[in-house]
Amino acid sequence: MQEVTRIYNRTLVAVFKENRKVLKEMVQSSDKLFEEARDRKYGIMPTLRRLQQCDIDTGHFYVQVVDYLSEVTKALIHITRPAYEHINNNHEGLTKEQIVDLMRVNDQVEAIFDKINDMLATKDFSDLDLVLEMRDKLFDTIVEAIKSQLRRINDVPSGSTRAGVLYLTILNETKTMMLQSRNLLKSCLLYTSDA
Repeated sequence: MQEVTRIYNRTLVAVFKENRKVLKEMVQSSDKLFEEARDRKYGIMPTLRRLQQCDIDTGHFYVQVVDYLSEVTKALIHITRPAYEHINNNHEGLTKEQIVDLMRVNDQVEAIFDKINDMLATKDFSDLDLVLEMRDKLFDTIVEAIKSQLRRINDVPSGSTRAGVLYLTILNETKTMMLQSRNLLKSCLLYTSDA
């Protein structure tokens, strides 16, 4: 999850600065993370056999965590690849308004991921409700950003369609990433409370 946080943040900053080199690195990093998660997901049976000899609940927890991690990394790829392709193909960059909106989203995502990473590291899930509140505020911010984009489309119909699509893709995949991260956290909470 710390690597997801790093890649997400660096990708958005690189999009803002139209930094092709960093975006290429982030695509490679997110691809590697996704492949690791996918390998873990498709290589799950031997691990489950070993785990189920000891504890069926642990096996169930492992299946959930592997699936949620796979979904988080998939959403991350759906952010990094289009961002890189957009900048690499010399398409028009994001507008100042889009950058401001995404910076606000990025700040909230970073705060949520910091809290999630801390909870995972300490195995103290007492702040789960706080994370849910933070996530709800982030979702409100995302909804407002999408509405702002729709207003901009109506106000300036000649704006860059591709930049608008990239912007909306980042927002939607961010939401997916946060939903799956929350599911991961909830699984960890349930597992540690049962253990």
